[in-house]
Amino acid sequence: MATVETVDGVRGVLVKCGLGQPSSRAFVAGVVAAGVLYVAGKPAAAFREDGSMKPLAFFSPEPDATTTHFLLLPTIAGAAVWLFT
Repeated sequence: MATVETVDGVRGVLVKCGLGQPSSRAFVAGVVAAGVLYVAGKPAAAFREDGSMKPLAFFSPEPDATTTHFLLLPTIAGAAVWLFT
């Protein structure tokens, strides 16, 4: 007779889905955060009218520098998931 596999708890579900390592969970969290930002239209705030990328205001004194860089939130989300899971 065949045995039935059971999955116990959140950890078991994550392992079964291939998210057993913190690095893989961080990657997925970053991709999901980037996808949500893309759907919300936030990447447009990081680019100028001519298509060039605006600098991040924390590192640049330019007048059109932005504080909402489109890679900042996915990086923070991925780092938080990697550190705290």
